[in-house]
Amino acid sequence: MSLSVFEYKEVIPDDNALADVLGPRKELWDLVKEHIRSNYKDVSGEWKYYSRSAGWTFIVKSGKRTLIYLIPMKGYFKTNFVFGDAAVNAVLTSDLPAAVIKIITDARPYIEGRSFMTDVKNSEDVGTIVKLIGIKAEN
Repeated sequence: MSLSVFEYKEVIPDDNALADVLGPRKELWDLVKEHIRSNYKDVSGEWKYYSRSAGWTFIVKSGKRTLIYLIPMKGYFKTNFVFGDAAVNAVLTSDLPAAVIKIITDARPYIEGRSFMTDVKNSEDVGTIVKLIGIKAEN
């Protein structure tokens, strides 16, 4: 079983399939994407298949820089970010929820940064994701 609900390489997800698996939370997915489109330059998105264990992930970039990875699950979605030291330091002085700050500071540091995931199940989660995207874009 893969991380993403879309596990088969042969079947590239589309908007209809996404709506089927996310249900009413597809609206949250669209809010995140619309926020990025409205606030960042040279935005692009593409589906990428990493492996059978990861499945399909939607990657959103501003120019050449990846802002966020969106991972569809059954009834909700996950986000994945990679934050460098400057972004992690910005998180420490932010008004993000303490639980999210802990996820980030507990993430193992690698050369490319700290990779961490969060679930998106409600509009409060979208607010957190918007703040994380802002931190990523600025750092």
